Amino acid sequence: MAHLHPQHTGPRPDAGYYRELDVIRRLETGLDDGFDIFHSLTLHTLREGVDEHREIDVVVLGPAGDIVLMEIKAGQLTVASGELLKLYDGRPRDAARQARIQFAAMVNKLKQAGLHARVINCLALPDFIVGDEHIASFARERIFDAEVFERLPALVRSLMPADPENSPREDIRRFLSDEFRVSPDLRALGSQLRATTQRLSDGLATWVPRIESPSGVIRIDATAGSGKTQLALRLLENATARKQRALYVCFNRALADHIISLAPATAEVGTFHERCVEHYRRTVGEPDFSDSSVFQTIAERYQVDASSMPARYDLLIIDEGQDFQPAWLESLLPQLTADGRLYLMEDASQRLYERDEFDLDGAVTLRCDDNFRTPRSIVKVINALALAARPVSACCPYAGELPEFLSYSASAELIRRTVEGVQALLDRGIPIDDIAILTGHGLKHSQLLSLDRIGPWTTRRFTGQYDRNGNPVWTQGELLIDSIFRFKGQSRAGIVLTELDFEELTPAEKTKLFVGLTRCHLAAHVILSGHAERAVMRQIG
Repeated sequence: MAHLHPQHTGPRPDAGYYRELDVIRRLETGLDDGFDIFHSLTLHTLREGVDEHREIDVVVLGPAGDIVLMEIKAGQLTVASGELLKLYDGRPRDAARQARIQFAAMVNKLKQAGLHARVINCLALPDFIVGDEHIASFARERIFDAEVFERLPALVRSLMPADPENSPREDIRRFLSDEFRVSPDLRALGSQLRATTQRLSDGLATWVPRIESPSGVIRIDATAGSGKTQLALRLLENATARKQRALYVCFNRALADHIISLAPATAEVGTFHERCVEHYRRTVGEPDFSDSSVFQTIAERYQVDASSMPARYDLLIIDEGQDFQPAWLESLLPQLTADGRLYLMEDASQRLYERDEFDLDGAVTLRCDDNFRTPRSIVKVINALALAARPVSACCPYAGELPEFLSYSASAELIRRTVEGVQALLDRGIPIDDIAILTGHGLKHSQLLSLDRIGPWTTRRFTGQYDRNGNPVWTQGELLIDSIFRFKGQSRAGIVLTELDFEELTPAEKTKLFVGLTRCHLAAHVILSGHAERAVMRQIG
């Protein structure tokens, strides 16, 4: 299969674009990995001091560095006076002339870059048969119409020699990729990538609200980075627009805080235990947060009183469902109106606690294994180590680099390696407020979560204490450090996974690695003990 650049194709409002995608996919699957395909390539040139922007539908780079430019014209065309015409807003435009202008622009740009390549121009007309029509404006053998469209990859391949000897192919590929032999500025890339990722992962938010379920229950089993948060926000916004009462409940406090900052003000958002605390205060009194079993106590009280709670919500969203106990869900269901809708969002690969499975009769289940957030190179590692319940589809537009694995043997070396990981991310341009250190241990067993300083940086960390409202108390440092367990549902541009110490790569340890690696947008470093490193190597084989 050929290499596609960019990896994904965003939506565009015109119908002809779907035919263009058909051409791109046909070439991608029909050509081998010696070919690179660039689509929607914009060339910027200056003509007498005036900016001109030309977009080329498809550029195919062959094994020997030859270039095929392909202008795609879908739908009906006409031939008049030897010219191939396409109507745009009722006005005829010469398709061949447009292709020739793009050819000249590409040749000129290559010349300016000091690159020498054979450039071949062609037209793809997937819905039009030229037949015996006289086309004076373009060579007939370079027009691939509907009669030969099925053989398009073979026809393109026939235009290019396969011998790459003394070829400037790699320089041309970098030129077309706009790489220009420079390192990316990850600070700038981070914000751009987040915006692009949000657009790409909007599929769940677009289609799931349109699904009908006779039972009113829809179960979304979707991997990390697939767009579950966007879906939740869309559902809350839709409910607000319909003047319906909506409740969003998750397990992790940090995720709840994130949703609160984005959700409509009329929607009720919180963790399950926050609801339990509020109910306990109303019915019993102030909880004793110094008691290690306080959250179990208040949850049990909530479950006992659940059957008497009024049904007042038209929409109930349960997020992080894999970490919910069935009894928790059962205590929330009585609050849903008779015709209310329940959306349960979960990911078995992020299950950090042993929980019984849910049994939701009549639920419509949607599964999605597309990860739009995590760089593709990191997803390759996730799949190679079989960290997820099902293979993850790498859908992020950023390829990134493989995570660096560093081992430690003692406490001092653990801290030093962790500092090295943070510094490497800073050196790549990732700001410190977009970096998180995540440990494989909880507060009681971690060597790092009690430190006020790691290397030259003060730490922002959970103290293990709660205020009177049950909110966790944090220190005020510059570098975030947290456990993998607590950080689930959040993300940062750079992630340092550390304190990973295990003898075997068990399902529980796989879950930790999966959750940790899928938190990052740009780059990750993994700090693990010698035992853990050997266990990972055994998994790779």
